[in-house]
Amino acid sequence: MEALRLIRTARHALAEARHVPDVLAEARQAALLTEAVGAGLAESEDEELAGFGQQLSEAGAHAAVCLDRSVAGGILVGGGRAGRLTELGELAPTLGALDELLGEVGETLVVLACGADTESLYWTCIDGVDAMSECKDVTARLREAVDRGGGAEHTALGGAEPERAGHGSPLLVVRLGPPGEGGPTEEEWAPDYRVPGAAGASEVSVPAG
Repeated sequence: MEALRLIRTARHALAEARHVPDVLAEARQAALLTEAVGAGLAESEDEELAGFGQQLSEAGAHAAVCLDRSVAGGILVGGGRAGRLTELGELAPTLGALDELLGEVGETLVVLACGADTESLYWTCIDGVDAMSECKDVTARLREAVDRGGGAEHTALGGAEPERAGHGSPLLVVRLGPPGEGGPTEEEWAPDYRVPGAAGASEVSVPAG
């Protein structure tokens, strides 16, 4: 399956996720998909793209490791999208969509960190935000490299219709403290996005992008 389609599916799934474990699982899937896209780019004949692709693959793998401990049993929602990647298609729209996905994952993890009720969840989210920010940085450099080449670099024929997405801004990282360690006061907290879920499971409401 083409990368752009998988990325769009991942963005929709992340927006629809409500329970915290599901959100974290979707975040990890996004990291694995980033790793797969980077691995594909690492095989490019263009040395600059290949170098950045390798960096992106390593950054995506690191992000997946950061989030791995919070995915119960290592189960991937939807069977693992990264394994269904068969072609990258048009690089400009693919990297633009990937940048948006990474930004949305980072913002969602910030929301979870704000409402975290355990230190484990808090630090998982913070580590994930940092890792996603690294992925976004490499993606931005890749987009600049593609732009310098006139967007003519293709890795597969018959890709998705070109679309131009604006270069995403860096993730906004809110410095918080873990639960019970001098974090914001009740008045300073961001709105509580958690609502009671069944069997004690947390549920998170994330605005759709």
